[in-house]
Amino acid sequence: PVNLRALHCVFEAQNGQRCRELFSKADGLLDISNETLTSLDYYVIGYCMESASDTVRSIKLEGCRLTAEGLDIIAQKLTRMENVKMLNIIRCGDLGHEDTLLPLKNLLHKLPNLESLDLSRNGLGAEGMKEL
Repeated sequence: PVNLRALHCVFEAQNGQRCRELFSKADGLLDISNETLTSLDYYVIGYCMESASDTVRSIKLEGCRLTAEGLDIIAQKLTRMENVKMLNIIRCGDLGHEDTLLPLKNLLHKLPNLESLDLSRNGLGAEGMKEL
């Protein structure tokens, strides 16, 4: 899988082709797990997702404290990624607030090929799930 460190290397080189090659070799899996994400990390992830939008198939965000800003950046890039089949956003904080529900809701309506979705342990609750 492609991890955050690899994304930073590609971002620093501003090499979109290298980013696509990375994801091709990793069977399209982006795995950002157990990271404390900064604003720069969100932009790096967004840049690489956009550069490799046709090769990313699976995205795993687990144990990352997603901010509303970060979720919005990721959601904007994901809406252009028609080939994503798996999206796991697990244990990423309390996503049941209005500022995080809206980008998540918009995102889920724009992933036509999504086959697997895991939003567990995010504090969404019954009301949040109904909203989505």
